[in-house]
Amino acid sequence: MDNHGDFVGHVDLSSLGVADRWADLAVATWSTVWNYGPGWEEVLLEAYGVEPDPVRTRHHRLLWELGP
Repeated sequence: MDNHGDFVGHVDLSSLGVADRWADLAVATWSTVWNYGPGWEEVLLEAYGVEPDPVRTRHHRLLWELGP
């Protein structure tokens, strides 16, 4: 929405729902490596306020790779 409350775009909400936040964090941290190189995963997690969770990260990255 712009400063006047008018819509200026939308986000694809087809998979909107309640889920384990690591479903998003696993791929978000992964994309820091793709886009910026190694060393940024921890920075993102620290900014988000969570400790790394290698088990959940591995699980959700595998699901991402397998696709729908």
